[in-house]
Amino acid sequence: MSMKQLQTFLSKAQSNDSIRREVAECGKDNTCVAKVGQRHGHKFSPANLTRWQRDHQ
Repeated sequence: MSMKQLQTFLSKAQSNDSIRREVAECGKDNTCVAKVGQRHGHKFSPANLTRWQRDHQ
């Protein structure tokens, strides 16, 4: 479920300048990105994000 939440959040972030800025401010801190996602109603772990990044490079 959290990978689906992550993908939904990433899609939302692509189309929302405010969220994209919040994510950009996190830099490479995946814990920060997960917290931004949670603030916007999406639950995923930093590990899920790391796995997604590895699989999509």
